[in-house]
Formats: sequence, structure tokens, C-alpha cells
Amino acid sequence: MRLDKSRRLKKKEYYTFMFLPGPNERVRSLSISKSALKTALLSLVAVALFSLYLVYEYNDARDKAWELQSVREELMQQKAQVQSFALNLLDYKRQMFLLRDLDTKLRRVVSLGPRDRVQKVLGIGGPDELGLQNLAAMGEKKQEEALKEMHQELSQLQGAASRQETSLQTLIEYFEDKRSLYASTPSGWPVRGWITSAFGNRTSPFTGILTFHEGIDIAAQTGTPVMAPADAVVVKAGFGSGYGNMVELSHGYGIKTVFGHNSRLNVKAGQRVRRGDVISFVGDSGSSTGPHLHYEVRLNGLPVNPVKYMN
Repeated sequence: MRLDKSRRLKKKEYYTFMFLPGPNERVRSLSISKSALKTALLSLVAVALFSLYLVYEYNDARDKAWELQSVREELMQQKAQVQSFALNLLDYKRQMFLLRDLDTKLRRVVSLGPRDRVQKVLGIGGPDELGLQNLAAMGEKKQEEALKEMHQELSQLQGAASRQETSLQTLIEYFEDKRSLYASTPSGWPVRGWITSAFGNRTSPFTGILTFHEGIDIAAQTGTPVMAPADAVVVKAGFGSGYGNMVELSHGYGIKTVFGHNSRLNVKAGQRVRRGDVISFVGDSGSSTGPHLHYEVRLNGLPVNPVKYMN
């Protein structure tokens, strides 16, 4: 009894699979124990799970590799931008030095005096040009140091540019004032002719007494155009005692000019004129012995020799 019972306990259970190939062929069967089938199914599930894990790990590694490549490309672009920024900074520094040197030369030419501390605030430093060109190959730490140094230099360059702008503005104002002074300073002959009476003491043709002639007389035919010797505003345009038909111009900077004995006038008081504009025509009005232009130049109210302004 015990032996039969043991045999029943040890008896294996099988699954039989029958295959029917065709109507005229023999039936085939396959018997697999239940334990073997269970082991096979578990192995299959394990293989499937392991395969899924491998697929997951592969996709994850591929995504990380793509992300790493993207980060590398972005890093290379940033390094290229940093290199471009560094080279531009070097270029700006060179331009600033050229402006500084030009500023210094112009100040020497016009004797305007040196700038206050401007030449000392802009110094060359930082990576040289070769170092900047190799910036993309630097390590991250060295690149950060170079960037920090470039930002410091950029701040210094901005301060120097501001001071340079102030200095150049001073030069511009100086040259604008000089241009205005030149445009307002009489030059050249106001009329074509020849000098018949010079500036200074002379014997009056009317009284025979020695008097001071405050201008010069330029002989010319009646109707010859008289031109403004510089930019000015017409102060007077009308008849003046002894001057006849006269024009008085104010050029600014304390400079005035007077034109007497005209036959007729071509301007009115308050009118602005430019150098070379026709203001009147030669005549012999007023106290005159013949057609000529009486020409005076006054500086701060005092008569000066007009010949000095006629070269």
C-alpha cells in the first residue's frame, strides 16, 4: 500500500499536444510534463522581460548620447561666440587707441592742451590675439577666467569710451567755434579796384588838415558790386553823415565792417548775409571826390587796418 501511494505521489502529470498534418497523414502527438511547460513559460517570460529591459536601456542610452551630442554642439557654438566676442573686443580696443592718438594729435595741433587722465585709463591687457583665436580649445575653467577678464576689460573700455566721447565733443565744439570764427572774420577784397587812400593819418582832401583815416579807400567804377567779406548781420543800411549810402555789418566776436559812399544798397537792416553776397554798389555819395568804396574794419569798437584782413 505504501509503495502504491509513493508511486502515485511520484507520478508526473503531462500535457499532450496532438497535431493533425492532413486528412491522409498520421496523427502526431507531443507530451510535455506540466513542470517542464511551466519552466518553459517562465523562461519565455523572463526572456521577454529581459529583452524589454535591454530595449529600454538601449533607447535610454541613445537618448542620452543624442542629448550629450546636442550639449557638445551647443557648447562649441558658445565657445565660438565667446571667441568672436573676444576678437571684437580686441578690435574695439584698437579703434579706441586710434581715436585716442588722433585726439592727442589734434589737441597738439590746435594747442588745446592734454585731456585729464584720458590717456591713462585705457591700458592693454587680457589674452593676446593668438590666445583669443584658440579660445574655443580652452578648458571650461580657463574659458571662465578669460570671460571674467574680458568683462572687466569691457567695463573699462566703456568708461574710456565715455571719456573719449567727452574729449572729442570738446574738440568738436572747439573746431565749430573756430569754423564760426573763420566764417565771421573778414577776408579778401570787398570790391575789385585799387587803394587810393591808406589807413592812418592823412591830409583831408576837403579841409587840408591832418586827420586820422579810419579805413581805406578803394577806387572802382560806379556800380561795381561790393561783397560781404564774411558772414554777418546787417546792422545799418541807409544814409550816414559823411558816408553817404552806407552799410554796417556785424560779424560777431566783436568784429564790424563799414562800407561808405555807395551808389545804391542791396541789403536791409536785420538781414543775414554770407561771405561773397553782394551788399551794395560802388558810388560817390556823401563826402566823396569820386567813385570809390570807403572800407572800415572795427574790432571791439576800435578801427584797425583793413589791409590785414585782405590777404
